[in-house]
Amino acid sequence: MAPAQEHATDQRRLADDPVIQAAAQRWIEAIGEAASHVSDELKLAHADVAWCEISGIHIILAHGYLHIEDDVIGSVVADDIPTLRSQLRLILASLPEPG
Repeated sequence: MAPAQEHATDQRRLADDPVIQAAAQRWIEAIGEAASHVSDELKLAHADVAWCEISGIHIILAHGYLHIEDDVIGSVVADDIPTLRSQLRLILASLPEPG
């Protein structure tokens, strides 16, 4: 488990520590930003990944459209990130070796 994931899935720590809150939100923002740069071809080939939602949460967090509750951040980190990590590992394994 990644350190950000370890800390942010502890609801009490997430609620009590603004540094953990900021780190978890920034981590999710970075993932969403990266997802927005994935090619359309790769997105179509792996339609099971929630590309739109991943990019969308980045926009919401980065631009502060609304306050995101700590339990939502905790849920994304605890539930969605592990699923995404598994999906990305499968995608990476299916890509041809560079060179």
